[in-house]
Amino acid sequence: MSDVSPQPPAGSAPPLDDEGKLDVTLVLEAYRSLQQQGDRVQKLVADFFGMGTTDLRCLTFIANDHDTTPKRAAEFLELSTGATTSLVDRLEGGGYIIRQPHPSDRRSVLLELAPAGREAIDQIDEFYRRAFRDAVDPNHLDFLAVAMRAIGDSLTRTAAEGEAVAGDAGAGDSAAGDAVAGDAVAGETAEA
Repeated sequence: MSDVSPQPPAGSAPPLDDEGKLDVTLVLEAYRSLQQQGDRVQKLVADFFGMGTTDLRCLTFIANDHDTTPKRAAEFLELSTGATTSLVDRLEGGGYIIRQPHPSDRRSVLLELAPAGREAIDQIDEFYRRAFRDAVDPNHLDFLAVAMRAIGDSLTRTAAEGEAVAGDAGAGDSAAGDAVAGDAVAGETAEA
């Protein structure tokens, strides 16, 4: 597969900021806008299903994670044990999830989607598929998937390195860009 990424005009150099680093201001502004719009949409979707945004985040986590225990959900959502128990009770009471005995740990349970939870996730997925189809040129899907994964990985890596607030915020610019360019050129397709 060939590189399907949008290409800058021939002979143009990447924009640099005042310190000579890659200027990602436009991308950062777009990312912030996407986050804000995503937060609003998440609230609307949660309201549609009669649940809170944390409940919705838990439901999508269970849908995307195999062998979800209440402990894993609590860690992902950064909730206390008590708050997680209340959350799981609400989702189970709403018919969205079921608790199953854990096959190897009798002190724990696995959280799985109930039919109503699967239906909700399917509706949510279709909503996002429509939005992405409307917004993204089909020729750029592979590039966008690779870029989004690289940005997510870079954000996680930077935060884990303790640079979320302090430190050299530009240290990952080249590595993330190289990863995106390398994957796109190599023709690797990200799984959706």
